[in-house]
Amino acid sequence: MTSTLDFYWGLASLDESKRIEAAAELISALCKFQADMPKTNKVAATEEELDRICASDLAYAVRRLIKGLASPRDGARQGFSMALAELLNRVPNISVKLVLDLLWKSTEATNSMKGQEQRDMRFGRIFGLMALVQAGIITRTGTTPIEIRKIVMELTAVGAKKSYLREIAYVTLTSMVPMLGSFSFVEELITMFVAVALDNGVIETPDELYLAMCLRRKYPWYDWVKALPHWHGKHILSEKNVRKVVPILCEVSEENKSLFSSWHPQLHTVWNEIFDLYFNKQREYELETMEPMHFDLLWDAVVERGLFGSGSTQFRRYWGFLLLERLLPYLSEDTVPALMSPNIVRALSDNVSLNKKSLLAKVSMRTAESLIGVCEGNTKVGLAVLTHLLNQKSGIGQASGSGGSGKQMSLRTMMANRIVAKLDSQAIIGYVAYLQEMILTPQKAAKQSSSGVAGRTLDKGNMSAKAVDKQRIWAVDQMVRVARFAQLPITDELVTKVLHFLVAHAAFAPTTKDAQKCGVAELATLPEPPMGENLRNHLCTSLVGLVGDLNRASSQAPAGNDESGSGSNVQPAGRLMVGCSRNGTVWATCALDKLLDCASKKTKAVLHGFSNCEATLAEMAKVLHAMADKSAAYAKEGGAMANAQRVRSLELLLSNICLVGALWTNKDIRGEFLEVALEVAECYKRLEAQLDGEKRTPKKKKSKAKVSAGDSGAAAAAEEDEPKPVEVLVDVVLSFMTKDLHFLRKLCDQVFVPFTDLMTADAVDAITGVLQAKEGGEVDGEAAVETEMDGDAMMMDVDEADAGNDSDVSMADAGDDAEQIEAVDEELRLKIQEALGNASALANGADDEVSASGEEEEYDDDQMTIFDDKLAEIFRHKKEQKLAVRDLRISLINFKLRVLDLVDVFLAKQPGNPLVIRLLPTILDLAKATRSDSRSKPLHDRTLAILSARRTKYPTGFDNDAGLALLDAIHKRARRAQDRTELAMLGNVAAFVVRSLMDNVAAADEASKTAVCERIFDIAQATLADFMTRKGSQIHADFFRPTTEKLLASQLGVFWRIALTALTDYAQPGQAVNVYRQVQAFALAETVAAETAARVVSESSDVTDAGSFLEAAEGLLRALQTSLSEAIRVAVSEENKAAPGSSGKLRIEPLRLKEMMIHSIGIARRFSKDDGFRQAAQRAFVTDDKWTAAVSGLSSAPTVFALKIFRSFCTNMAKAESLADPAALASVTSSFGKKSGRKPAAARK
Repeated sequence: MTSTLDFYWGLASLDESKRIEAAAELISALCKFQADMPKTNKVAATEEELDRICASDLAYAVRRLIKGLASPRDGARQGFSMALAELLNRVPNISVKLVLDLLWKSTEATNSMKGQEQRDMRFGRIFGLMALVQAGIITRTGTTPIEIRKIVMELTAVGAKKSYLREIAYVTLTSMVPMLGSFSFVEELITMFVAVALDNGVIETPDELYLAMCLRRKYPWYDWVKALPHWHGKHILSEKNVRKVVPILCEVSEENKSLFSSWHPQLHTVWNEIFDLYFNKQREYELETMEPMHFDLLWDAVVERGLFGSGSTQFRRYWGFLLLERLLPYLSEDTVPALMSPNIVRALSDNVSLNKKSLLAKVSMRTAESLIGVCEGNTKVGLAVLTHLLNQKSGIGQASGSGGSGKQMSLRTMMANRIVAKLDSQAIIGYVAYLQEMILTPQKAAKQSSSGVAGRTLDKGNMSAKAVDKQRIWAVDQMVRVARFAQLPITDELVTKVLHFLVAHAAFAPTTKDAQKCGVAELATLPEPPMGENLRNHLCTSLVGLVGDLNRASSQAPAGNDESGSGSNVQPAGRLMVGCSRNGTVWATCALDKLLDCASKKTKAVLHGFSNCEATLAEMAKVLHAMADKSAAYAKEGGAMANAQRVRSLELLLSNICLVGALWTNKDIRGEFLEVALEVAECYKRLEAQLDGEKRTPKKKKSKAKVSAGDSGAAAAAEEDEPKPVEVLVDVVLSFMTKDLHFLRKLCDQVFVPFTDLMTADAVDAITGVLQAKEGGEVDGEAAVETEMDGDAMMMDVDEADAGNDSDVSMADAGDDAEQIEAVDEELRLKIQEALGNASALANGADDEVSASGEEEEYDDDQMTIFDDKLAEIFRHKKEQKLAVRDLRISLINFKLRVLDLVDVFLAKQPGNPLVIRLLPTILDLAKATRSDSRSKPLHDRTLAILSARRTKYPTGFDNDAGLALLDAIHKRARRAQDRTELAMLGNVAAFVVRSLMDNVAAADEASKTAVCERIFDIAQATLADFMTRKGSQIHADFFRPTTEKLLASQLGVFWRIALTALTDYAQPGQAVNVYRQVQAFALAETVAAETAARVVSESSDVTDAGSFLEAAEGLLRALQTSLSEAIRVAVSEENKAAPGSSGKLRIEPLRLKEMMIHSIGIARRFSKDDGFRQAAQRAFVTDDKWTAAVSGLSSAPTVFALKIFRSFCTNMAKAESLADPAALASVTSSFGKKSGRKPAAARK
């Protein structure tokens, strides 16, 4: 015995290798000891028989190993249970009854034990039963149903009592299932299992489901319909049981929440059985005969909508990631849509993009890496996954969390960077060919697919019509996404192949006889089964969407590469290569040519009414080819690239219009598109004539008679009345802005860009007419958008009311409103009376009787029912009218937003165009009209953004009177601005207009310059006067800052005069409306003049030499000293008494006086930095009697004016030279800054 004792210490080691080594040596020694005993076939059922039959070391080992199962020391349970299982398997003389008796004796938990001791006993019993089952001794002769029942009942009881032990208990029970067949009473045992372990067929946990699945698989002959009455179908995972399976596999129970009180980080063992069922090729017979639900249905119900559904916890999402990782080895290209579902992709993307190191972030990153590894190994799977991710609307294209920082990487980025690196063009072409085969023959493609899902999971051999359409639509979407994905190595050959396939099958359906004869390669294979109308509509939609994306894609041709074989169509890089292939063929033209080519071969077209428009499309195709040749010719000419871009833009527009018109099923809309196509073609002819310098009208044969002068004049007038090409284009673009086709609206913006420099006044007026349109109103005598508006939708212009236009609202208008309301009420009354019908007549007769008899007769039930139905219909109609009005208003707002995009493009591309001045008033009016309407807030914000944009170029060549009128209107509106945002915007626009006016007269004569400058000064002076003399004025000193920043140094003279006016007319006491505005006069002078003094020196040294700005600076500083001395004098004199009704408040408080001093010092400091201005300052500042008296009075003033800060100011300012001394001024400023932490009023404002 002493030779085996040392092995037991090794069994408790934490090192698994040491435990295995100790167990092997122990079992080997015990087997040798038992071999020395006399051989016998007896089986020990008691301890006495154990001691008699087995060697003493073996008997001791059995007892020692069973007792050690309850030991919590290190790895004792694992080591002792492993050794016990191996020993019981090697020694055939030990019965199940003996092991159970010893186990129950050694692991009995009593009430006197502590909680930890009871847990140790419970674990020991579980490990003992596991060793017993793993040893396989329950199949030995002599095992009775009682002993098996005892095992089953104990394992079931432990699992029911402690949820964290339930899985291991049922795994042990499931391990017993294959052994039951060795007993003659197997049916009795199965019944016992169902009654005890499965609670008579009430399956509520994954453990019970696992056991039930194993029992049904092993013993299909049993009467499971009777045993499991609540479960239907041949298989427990039948589609009929999906509602029962989902909560079990998701471990959710609304009725008994204690079932799943604990969470485990690993997947449940039942998933081993599920994956083995669906992915084990050897079990295909079971799928075919037992007919469980499709795997994609199980995946969608349990994983997509269960584990990753809305409201799912992070613990269940963790299981979902583990399941996805487990499934990846079986992923194939045709299972991607079902398995990579939206919720899964969203959760995976969100957690991959997270920057924090959470549990889900780690597991999702590991899953993503596994997914990428599978995609790198299989090109088709990689493309299917990548393109499928592109279609998910879950923000996968950008990082989540902190705004997509550079350290974060989105799932799409990871997939693209890793998968695309493994792809080449041939692999992508092969994948597109596979997708096209799936569209044409989906069942054949599915059978040839390398799916890892066995049997009926996708029902490949017998797909329903709905499944076929779904798979075809998915393949179409995949093909389109591949063609539009810019990061893939896409070739023109691939894009052309996709376009031709979509065109051929969206528009044509040849018969079997014509398929081979038509000569169209894409139609050589007929779809089987035939495509339905819904699928062809989807093909049309996908084709239009793909062309819309390709319109904005750029394809640069490699240097020296001519794919066309001739150099005629090779275009240089730039905007000319947008929306076309590398050889210069526009993609929409390519699709249209394919459409006409198929039609020319007498292929049966399925597009309704296509034959009616085929001739027009053919004519437009000729125009498109002429456009392509013309743009190529322009591109070869030096300096004609702009013309080439214009022609290419018209080609893009015309080809897209023709393609959409051909594919549209509604004949009215198709006719509208074709009419527009003819207009665009005419526009091209006019443009060609204009660009080539030819006449816009075709030449006519001259008669021998001479043309009279009057006839030639009429012809010239008619020619002038003809619209310019850009005007026709603008009308077409505006008409498409109202359409619901997103890609056409984007295309209009793209086409508009090259024509911005050709804009005319009429074209601008067409744009402004849309922006001025109002519901039910008229614009410039033309009917605007008409609709019925309620009274609450009519808005009054607040600015006009503030400007004194209240008198414009006459009593006649009020009378019209009253008549309209009365008419509406009368209309409603007539409708109600009509609804009453006979009931109304009866009611009128009843009224007459009531007047005679004094009694009232009521309606019967039938009459009231009819009356109620009619009233409901009337009010429903009224509600529909209101909804229509609301929708119309929203449509108008959206329309204006799209037109504002054109305006923004024009202002960005042509800021120096004189038509900008013509456009600005409309934009300002739009901002004013939408500011008080919350429903128009997007429109208002967009307008403010356009007006507030910083522009570096300024228009010239416009009428000065128009610019001055616009400037005057801006200043008037600024005086009544509602908030600082609007004021800042108006200040920015005013600065833009002033700079434009200054540049416009830069080359004019002196008289014109003087007139414009004086008019600008008058407008600014009026605004200054409003600010200083009216309390309700919204002007602020910063309103003039953008103007001074935009103007050149030589153009600042006008506003230096404004600064001088502010100091001379409003900086002295009593001149402004209050003391605050008096302080603002000093602030304005500092903002306008002092802050620009350095620019005057640096940018215009010649101006300072001329002396004009020196004289202006000297006058301004002299006015500054005068106003400041007067303010100080009044502040310390008896005049500064409390204002009437101000509760003892002084007229000029010390704080206000301090602010005046700070602004004054700021002005003096800025001018003293330059030598030239410093001399002007020394000449301006004179220590005269007024200044000396003011300073001495301030130093000797009582109370607050005798503060130390003011005494310091007086000390440093006692001499006039100090005002022109930078060092002295710096000391004064520092004294103010140290003694007061409060900001000046201007800064606080």
